[in-house]
Amino acid sequence: MRTSEKPLLNYSQRLRRFRYLAIAFLLFLLIPLGTILYFGFQQIENNLLLEYKRKANKLELIVDGSLTERRLISNTLPVDAFDYYRQVYNPYTTKSQQVISPLSRLEYEQPSDKWLVGYFQYCNKGHFNSPIWLDSLHTNSLSKIEADNANLLASDKTLNPELQLRKNTATKIEQLLLQSSSIQQTITKLSQQDFSAKDEFFSVFFDVPDYFIFYRVVTVAEQYWLQGYIVKRNPYLSQLVIDTLKKMHFDSSILVELKDEKNTAPSEYFFYENVADGQVKVSILPKLDKRFQQQSIYKYNHFPPFNSYSLTLSTNALPMTSAMMYSSIFIIVLIIAILSACYGFYRLGIKQLALGEQRLNFVSSVSHELKTPLTSIRMYSQMLKEGTVISEDHQKNYFDFIYGESERLTRLINNILQLSTLSQQQQNVQPEYTSLMLLVDIIRSKTSSIIEKHGFQQNILLDIANAERVLVFVEQDAFSQVVINITDNAIKYFNRKKIDDSARQKIDFIFRNHPRNKHRILLEIRDYGEGITQKQEKKIFELFYRGGNELTRSTQGTGIGLALVKDLVSAQQGQIKVARKKTGLAMLLSFQCKLMDSHIKK
Repeated sequence: MRTSEKPLLNYSQRLRRFRYLAIAFLLFLLIPLGTILYFGFQQIENNLLLEYKRKANKLELIVDGSLTERRLISNTLPVDAFDYYRQVYNPYTTKSQQVISPLSRLEYEQPSDKWLVGYFQYCNKGHFNSPIWLDSLHTNSLSKIEADNANLLASDKTLNPELQLRKNTATKIEQLLLQSSSIQQTITKLSQQDFSAKDEFFSVFFDVPDYFIFYRVVTVAEQYWLQGYIVKRNPYLSQLVIDTLKKMHFDSSILVELKDEKNTAPSEYFFYENVADGQVKVSILPKLDKRFQQQSIYKYNHFPPFNSYSLTLSTNALPMTSAMMYSSIFIIVLIIAILSACYGFYRLGIKQLALGEQRLNFVSSVSHELKTPLTSIRMYSQMLKEGTVISEDHQKNYFDFIYGESERLTRLINNILQLSTLSQQQQNVQPEYTSLMLLVDIIRSKTSSIIEKHGFQQNILLDIANAERVLVFVEQDAFSQVVINITDNAIKYFNRKKIDDSARQKIDFIFRNHPRNKHRILLEIRDYGEGITQKQEKKIFELFYRGGNELTRSTQGTGIGLALVKDLVSAQQGQIKVARKKTGLAMLLSFQCKLMDSHIKK
């Protein structure tokens, strides 16, 4: 049979390997889970972003549709509407009559068209006029009365405030048109009649800052004329964007940038936000807020002729949807469950490794505890058998040593035998009410030999009134074993090398009333040794637990004494706990009790 050449691992190596395996198993669970969750969240965010893009696309269609609608409406303007007076046929009189053009209204009379500056017209000779101003383009074609009116209007001193406003508006329109090189080139073509085909649909010139010049070329008396109107750039586009945004619904605040891609004009920024009662507020920002440019949503250029202008929608972060919220809660719960389960398995594995190590230590301790007294007993008995020891005093000492070691072996073997029946211990123990004074005698008789042998002092105190009438609910054998094990443990761990004080070589047995329950009695077994640490306090009743290393420990024991004590106390319906003292340690045992002439319900 071939055996493995791999060396056996010690406890530290096995513990380190187990930790590596636990970490690897945790990563094996968390990495795929994290990957799935990451892509799941990405998909949810992409779906939300796609929904926002659909709304932004709807915004694009509405804005471009409104711009196209405005141009189409302006295309319906008749050619003669650009004169101050126009001829209108009256079907009742079957004659034409002269009426004022609807385009002659002043801007302040049109609150819905605050972006409009005014209308204009150039004849084929390059003469300017506007329907807002009663001035002839060519006086030769006017009647004498109209010419006199034109000459009258030439003097500013005779104008009333309304006429003055009309003249100033017409002058402003003409000055803006003089700034447009495109308009001037078109006027030159008019004078030369250099048009291959007329275009009666409005186009736009963008060469005047802050203004749009809409124009068309029409035919009047077989001559080409230039007609159009001027609008303010910002109000014309901004109000349209604001009105459209107010009709949209986004769950988070949105930043909208309106930018002229071909010119260096500064961009305009619109801020969309939800306010109370489900209302929407859209405002114009004086400057860019870069926080809301973190997440880009959509960017598009307008349809011709406004294709140089773009709208960009962005936000600081996509909102937390209900799906994302529920997913987050599920993820948190799942991660907590996984971590809790892994931690539980890890702690269980650590305990199993520690238990295995403690069992090995137990075997080593038992081997040592059995081998040492047996060797001594065999050596002394052989000397007595061979008659080597002649002195009676020495023979008595040898007999006493053999007897003491045999008692220690008996206690050890009893503890080991009881180890196999710890889980059924409560069924084996049958407690009954026993006189407190009898328990005092048991303590004195069972522990005195051990205490005196090691030079300790035994102190039994009764801090109870009418102690002779008190009955305690215990089993005498189990109680004896509890007291013996605690006493033996206290003596065994008293370090004489460090504690050079004979006054501390004592053990106190103190009976007192329970501080919180009048139907229980408290037994304090107190030693004055080194005591224990807080870490040892949590493990002192664990099976096989012994502080220190088995190879370097000088104290005897197997690590099952106090575990048996706790189990035996529980079997007698009692309680035990440890109290660390400034010097030494106290075991606090509480049992049910009653007086001889009273009945106390259990």
